[in-house]
Amino acid sequence: MSLKIVSEALPNTFEFETSALIKASGFREYDARWWFGHPGSAEPPELNLIGVQALGMGLGTLIRRLGAGPDIVTGHDFRSYSLAIKLALVSGLMAAGARVRDIGLALSPMAYFAQFALDTPSVAMVTASHNENGWSGVKMGAARPLTFGPEEMSALKAIVLAGDFDLVGGGSYDFVADFRKIYLDDLTRDKRIARKLKVVAACGNGTAGAFAPEALERIGCEVIPLDVELDHTFPNYNPNPEDMKMLHAIRDKVLETGADVGLGFDGDGDRCGVVDNEGNEIFADKVGVMLARDIARLHPGSTFVVDVKSTGLFNTDAALRADGAVTDYWKTGHSYIK
Repeated sequence: MSLKIVSEALPNTFEFETSALIKASGFREYDARWWFGHPGSAEPPELNLIGVQALGMGLGTLIRRLGAGPDIVTGHDFRSYSLAIKLALVSGLMAAGARVRDIGLALSPMAYFAQFALDTPSVAMVTASHNENGWSGVKMGAARPLTFGPEEMSALKAIVLAGDFDLVGGGSYDFVADFRKIYLDDLTRDKRIARKLKVVAACGNGTAGAFAPEALERIGCEVIPLDVELDHTFPNYNPNPEDMKMLHAIRDKVLETGADVGLGFDGDGDRCGVVDNEGNEIFADKVGVMLARDIARLHPGSTFVVDVKSTGLFNTDAALRADGAVTDYWKTGHSYIK
């Protein structure tokens, strides 16, 4: 199949409806992200659905060339356009011979979990993460648990922009029913907190609202829901735990209800902001140290790979040093850390 790959095309034109719009700058070091646009947005899109189809063809081609085989998990976050983007991606993957296992509406960690639960080596999660409405993208991997880094992303970019697709046929599609239950059952199995906590669960009307409150309840928390109803207009604030509007909303709810802690989840559930019982934000490196202390007690002498942008807390924390923990500071980015 021959597609015309273009870097610019305006909506409501012949070219937009017949060409694969996919801007080169959307291929980043460890994932892909483009401005897709939404009704009323003035900024021209960097991607259209035919461009997404081309991306799927390129990804299906790449995973075979990497020796990962044809099987791949797909999922999508909760935005007005994410399902359409995922289905366009799926059509491209199938054209390249991929056998797609689709878990539907999902969190990014859930898609990575599915690689193991469904014994499927590759993954493509359609998500704009914590970005505002109008953005979309894909997080990808072909060697679980690793996700794509610069080498794989450069190869994918070259394949797509050159239209260098291996359209081998044999693709298939399987929707995995009830994967939400499979994920929540595994996540909470045999887990109960020792002391019941009152927890504000803030989801910004994003994807995590369909998962986080129930997961917390299952392990014994008293959940105070905050903006957990799915609403892809994000009427209150963008689901981003680094957004001050979201943090202030969590703080106010914690103080109003006397909660023990507030947890704020981003649009695809792989970021979590923490507010303590006094309404103070607990920065990520402090949360990381608390988690590391628990792991170091269970596994003395552990090595922790830490984002280089973090503070020196991991090196100086007395509890970690007492347990012989070692810190290895490394490049920012989930692919680099993995």
